[in-house]
Amino acid sequence: MPADQPLWLRAVLRVERTIGEPIESAVRSDTYFDLISTTTRVRRKVEGAAEGVSRRCLHMLNLPAGSDIRRMRQQLSRIERRLNQLSHDVSELDDQVPPVRRSQVT
Repeated sequence: MPADQPLWLRAVLRVERTIGEPIESAVRSDTYFDLISTTTRVRRKVEGAAEGVSRRCLHMLNLPAGSDIRRMRQQLSRIERRLNQLSHDVSELDDQVPPVRRSQVT
């Protein structure tokens, strides 16, 4: 460390290296990655179980669950896309048909 650094900065850097090196070596270890993958797997199982329980409770009360709302949003998105496509098709057809003059109608 250069001598021209302030005392507080040298102290912070020394503490950071004292704490940082063991943490960095722990995070790079195989044990850490095993722990993370196991924790992620367990968390997903717990979340799935909790979601299943809440879904059943909500359905017993005749209320929509999050999965129901997600499905409805997907359906609505599909309908909106189809409606936009139909609108586009109609506008293309309108552009192809020549306008009718009033004298031709009667």
